[in-house]
Amino acid sequence: MSFFNNIDLYIKDSLINGKVCRFGKSTVNIFVSPISAQITDVQKQDYYSIVTKAVNIWNNFAPVRFNIINSPQNADIIIVWTKVGIKFEGMCKFPSIVASEIKKVTIEIGLPNPNSPKIITNETILHTVLHELGHSMGLGHGTDENDLMFVPHKKTLNTPSKNDIFVLQTLYKNAIGSTNISK
Repeated sequence: MSFFNNIDLYIKDSLINGKVCRFGKSTVNIFVSPISAQITDVQKQDYYSIVTKAVNIWNNFAPVRFNIINSPQNADIIIVWTKVGIKFEGMCKFPSIVASEIKKVTIEIGLPNPNSPKIITNETILHTVLHELGHSMGLGHGTDENDLMFVPHKKTLNTPSKNDIFVLQTLYKNAIGSTNISK
């Protein structure tokens, strides 16, 4: 399959109801919820640092700027922590989309769970945060195994691919709600 066929499929997977759905602002505020799991303070600090690292990575490539804030009141994205289950390490939910504009996002990030067969490392958490932040900006699933947004996940990836960046830039150069996408 050619580059443009793959990109067209990636763009198509990034549309909601055939429309560009993304943030309409240039700065997106993120609140990282406290971790209530029974883990050490050092582990908690490691996980908070991983979120900061993921934000900094996306801030090098994304057409929006992520800003971590200390209160959920003005947050566009709220990151919450959960035990990893059988099926997922992370989940991006959209509690508020108005006229194809993303207003509010909740991202669940899974922490190690001794009752789950999934092995969760700091590298896994970094990849998961990066992947879910990609969804929060409007990205669907990638078409190449080297895309950060590809499923099944290649959990060693920790930077967006050229495809991820191209599709994200395409979404953000087209108007919110567009159905005729120019690349």
